[in-house]
Amino acid sequence: MKKITLLSIIALISFGVNAQSLLPTKYGIKVGLNISNIASTPNEGVKNIETTSLLGVAGGFYMEIALNDKWYINPELLYVQKGASFDYDYKHKWDSTATNNTNKLDSYATTNSLKLAYIELNPTISYKASDKLALNFGPSVSFLISEDYTFTEKIIEDNSPLNAGAVLPTPGTYEAEDLDVGLNLGLSYYITESFLVDAKVNTGFMKVGTVNRITAIEEHGNEKKEYNFELNNRAIVLSFAYLF
Repeated sequence: MKKITLLSIIALISFGVNAQSLLPTKYGIKVGLNISNIASTPNEGVKNIETTSLLGVAGGFYMEIALNDKWYINPELLYVQKGASFDYDYKHKWDSTATNNTNKLDSYATTNSLKLAYIELNPTISYKASDKLALNFGPSVSFLISEDYTFTEKIIEDNSPLNAGAVLPTPGTYEAEDLDVGLNLGLSYYITESFLVDAKVNTGFMKVGTVNRITAIEEHGNEKKEYNFELNNRAIVLSFAYLF
């Protein structure tokens, strides 16, 4: 019984020491700019795809947990703005409910803007190559808190049937996913022990949303809904952190 009690005390002391080593050695705040874009998987018939990066803000809380002299865990909890502007062309198939005018195609050019806001958790692993330079990598888990999608289009080839039964194409819609999981790779440069510059690339692995269109009107006027795009996040983040 005494042996068991002694072993229990030793185990508790060891656990306490290990738990103490995982306590943050420094706390801080991080602010910066997020240069974001999207990677797209287009549907058949979507052409002339062009994307433009959006500039957003990123900021939140930052901690350093020293495992030893070289290895650190740096958890981050950030507010991050992502998204992109993108243009593409697509074709709309007509099917009139009043006549037999079928298989007529219109061509459209579209302009789209997508702005997303996330709360992002980054449990970053950091290796200090020197007193000034650290190499960072780790997963990223992002929770969507808001979205703003705008859409405009113009017709570039009009083959619509001239009758009252023709059904007009409807505007594009965006269907968002609430969760994104990705990977961060980057560098940190310590200007002082408490002030550092951080640069990283974020690659999202999950589909964050789809841009949908009514691409055809089937028999009896039923709508055929198809996606034009499946989207994934990409970003470059430049930020400053101050540690207390």
